[in-house]
Amino acid sequence: MRKSVIRNVVKLAAFRVVYPLTYRICCLRRQNKSLTLFCEVRHDYLTDSFLPIAEELKRRKKPVRVFYIHNNSGGLGYLFRYFKLCMILPTAGNIIIDDTCNLFGAFKFRKGTKLIQTWHSCGAFKKWGYSIAGLSFGQDPDELDRYPAHRSYDLVTVSSEECVRHFNEAFGFDKSGKDCVKAIGVARTDYFFRKENLDAAYRALYEACPKAKGKRILLYAPTYRGDADKAYAPEMFDIGALKSRLDGCVLLIKQHGFVKERPKIPEDCKDFAFDVSDKLKIEELLVVSDICITDYSSLIFEYSLFERPMVFYAYDLDEFYDYRGFYYRYDESFLPGEITRAEDELFAAIESAIENGANVERVRAFKERFMGACDGSSAKRIVDYILEDIT
Repeated sequence: MRKSVIRNVVKLAAFRVVYPLTYRICCLRRQNKSLTLFCEVRHDYLTDSFLPIAEELKRRKKPVRVFYIHNNSGGLGYLFRYFKLCMILPTAGNIIIDDTCNLFGAFKFRKGTKLIQTWHSCGAFKKWGYSIAGLSFGQDPDELDRYPAHRSYDLVTVSSEECVRHFNEAFGFDKSGKDCVKAIGVARTDYFFRKENLDAAYRALYEACPKAKGKRILLYAPTYRGDADKAYAPEMFDIGALKSRLDGCVLLIKQHGFVKERPKIPEDCKDFAFDVSDKLKIEELLVVSDICITDYSSLIFEYSLFERPMVFYAYDLDEFYDYRGFYYRYDESFLPGEITRAEDELFAAIESAIENGANVERVRAFKERFMGACDGSSAKRIVDYILEDIT
């Protein structure tokens, strides 16, 4: 109890006094309007949300810098990294983030700064932010108001007009009247519109999994269960039973990056099923997969760009829905594929997808609804916004 009180006092003092004061003092430093600072919240590398934008900026000979926040490393160490970031932020004319970071609500940014939120996923599926405030999965509403993460954004990029209202709700803009969520596309999707990337994805597949050559590729890519810091994999279906029903296929398994302990593949199935979580990137797997099997993952929005079959395995739908919640009813009026709740249903749906392919009209309607702004030029439009008043 005492430790918790001390932690809260330290955090409050940092956000109310130390960070605002440090930022204001460092605003005395010269600002480079052409400099774009990428703030990686969780990872120690530049993610695919940022890479296309950074590459486009470099192509136009504009400077870029990256700061790694490491918000998921545990402890109070992030408070010191926030302090260091406060000293760097005033030097950049453009700041880009793709996740929630409450430091960005601790002070008012200096004049001439553009703060851009490119969010790390497409569409609008599972609720987050203010949409789940007060629920078991979400933050306390008072905590969200005490450490406002989103109030300073100048631009939030989303994948279609359909998504704008949900982002406004999640970020609390529907209450403030802020109008910065724009359907100009998601930069990470530019990858799927480059032939050289598609060719490279197949090369990566055959290097990581030689047995996939000449086979139909089934991708199983579920989201995690539990809280992010204690994430665990969903229950695995019977891989052996699926193998016995299929010929000429391989099953590639991609667990969510938060999951540390992954289900084991039975010895007699290791010529059919392969856990490629550490070997292939999700964008590579979306390119090479003939059928995508998932549950509640937002990867379905990007996969719809290929207009291929999807199958949904939602054995714990009632429990997951009550825990997390969705922006849409989890049914076939929303999802572009068959929803299954049991193994036999799942296996039959996979067999049907192999035999009949996708309902292209249905998948295409889903794609146009949720991915309409993603056309291979999203990074270019974002950089155009960054540079519009820079000579």
